[in-house]
Amino acid sequence: MKIRQYQKGEEEEIWEVFFRATHESNARDYHSDLLHRWAPADKDMNEWRNRLAEKKPLIAIVDNKIAGMAELEESGFIDHFYVHPVFQNRGIGSALLEKIELDAADFGLSCLFSDVSITAKPFFEKRGFVVTEARSNVILGHHAPNFSMSKPLKASHAVQNPANSPL
Repeated sequence: MKIRQYQKGEEEEIWEVFFRATHESNARDYHSDLLHRWAPADKDMNEWRNRLAEKKPLIAIVDNKIAGMAELEESGFIDHFYVHPVFQNRGIGSALLEKIELDAADFGLSCLFSDVSITAKPFFEKRGFVVTEARSNVILGHHAPNFSMSKPLKASHAVQNPANSPL
């Protein structure tokens, strides 16, 4: 497995990771109406390309295929974090999160946080994230629970790169 930043031209393959993870992995926890809203079959690919160009996600490569993606903002917010269903339970999410934690240390961050689906909650809990707020949203008339979660980073991580420190 290799983890690196997204490269222009990979948008369709990354979309497939996002789309399949949303529609297959989250299907047991969310109504199909919600899944179609979050990952529509007719997604505007120009919008998706622009998002990827702006966010510059990390991607995981396995057997020359994009197996996962993750976005870390400079604030410490983890936005999109998805592993293709075919590649789940193979350590890809853990490797992506480990890389995010290293990058967060380079940014001088002391905490990571994310809005997490009920499907992804056990994954994040297992890796030290705690729920800071549970939300019982109703979207399109369907129950859509999600969770704000955070993880403090070790103090030694936050000072590994003093050049990027906000102090």
